[in-house]
Amino acid sequence: MKKILGVAVLGFGLLAPTAVTLTAAQEHRDEVRHEWNDGERDYWARYLKEHHRKDHDWEHASKKERNDYWKWRDSHR
Repeated sequence: MKKILGVAVLGFGLLAPTAVTLTAAQEHRDEVRHEWNDGERDYWARYLKEHHRKDHDWEHASKKERNDYWKWRDSHR
């Protein structure tokens, strides 16, 4: 039983950094792929309207709201 537990702990310890690295790499790709420009303004207005949110500039959006927007935007390309 101790061997199995030891192997499991060792395996997890070796795999955890890989998972963290993959997550960071995905976040970096998302940041690079998503670039705000003037062409996004109409989509931003549409997103706010479809989600029944008060109209406001992109600069005033929270990080969560921006992430939600990019997910929505990716599904509308």
